[in-house]
Amino acid sequence: MRVVLPFACALALVVVGCAPSVFDQPYPVVAVELPRDDASHPAPIEWWYWVGHLETDDGRAFAFQLTFFEAYVPPEMRSAVPLGWFIEKGIVAHAAVTDLGEERHVMGQRFDGYYQSGASPIDLAVYVGDWRAERDDDGVSHALSFAVGGYALDLVLTPEKPAALHGDPPGIQTMGPGGVSYYVSHTRMAAAGAIRGPCAWARACPATPVQGQAWFDHQWGDFRIDEFVGWDWFALQFDDGAEVMLYLIRGDDGGYASAAGSYVTAGGRTLPLLEDDFEIVPTGATWTSPDTGAVYPAEWRIVVPVHDVDVLVVPLLAAQEMDTRATTRIVYWEGAVEVRGSRPGLGFVELTNYDRQPFESRRR
Repeated sequence: MRVVLPFACALALVVVGCAPSVFDQPYPVVAVELPRDDASHPAPIEWWYWVGHLETDDGRAFAFQLTFFEAYVPPEMRSAVPLGWFIEKGIVAHAAVTDLGEERHVMGQRFDGYYQSGASPIDLAVYVGDWRAERDDDGVSHALSFAVGGYALDLVLTPEKPAALHGDPPGIQTMGPGGVSYYVSHTRMAAAGAIRGPCAWARACPATPVQGQAWFDHQWGDFRIDEFVGWDWFALQFDDGAEVMLYLIRGDDGGYASAAGSYVTAGGRTLPLLEDDFEIVPTGATWTSPDTGAVYPAEWRIVVPVHDVDVLVVPLLAAQEMDTRATTRIVYWEGAVEVRGSRPGLGFVELTNYDRQPFESRRR
């Protein structure tokens, strides 16, 4: 994507100075190199995303999400808003805990206008206030720390297989009408640490050990998410050690404009999936948010014939919505799910913009 500096920005060069933007040249396509590429990039948009399932020794079950978004100010905003002449980029964070035993979901959001923040260009280290994710002392694992809604989590997530590089070439995934994205995952990470709460001051509560499994996604590039009507994303971890990632980009009519994914074998091979390789069919079950009015699909049959996948994906709790309009202007459902059928397991599903385009069961 190439953008010419607008007149107002050129004028600002004379008056106060206007630094060249990362939007001025197409973002380069090079081979992914890890662990270097776990760090921050000078890309127009980037996010780091962790979700997982946790359990205490006495069987209490939880799920969690921690996401950091880093975005540079687009040229049109840098030229139109005087503050954009001085602010180069911003960082936003979203976090959630689902207490499955209590059937309770809590969420929070932060942006760097109110909190100190940063993202290292050298290694994994990103934070907004005291919500942070960084390389652990072993040089491999990810250490997460955050508190939200009366719960506090301190976790170490350790990859159990090589990173999955989605797309072709490896690590470059098409995003339908939005362009292409670098896309790297750790599809199975052993999670260990502690949870505190629920209580008013979660950090002061006694710590309870937890263990479980997690999933990590990292995407960056110059793709445009504002080109999507919405998307549905599935991250499924089967009990036999394999995983599948699938995503659907929705068009104006509510149908799917494009689709792709990956199947990761128990041994760690990442195999690309094209649109004709799988089928995702909502069963017709829905959940309507009492807070935003969004109508979401709430159950799916997923079939990947070549890998013997024929499963039913069911939310573990209906109310797992993230109303992040205060930071990203997006309402989305980010939820822990159970996988039943030929390949049982657990997973997470993300559904965006169903407040703007409510789900109708007749749509496929």
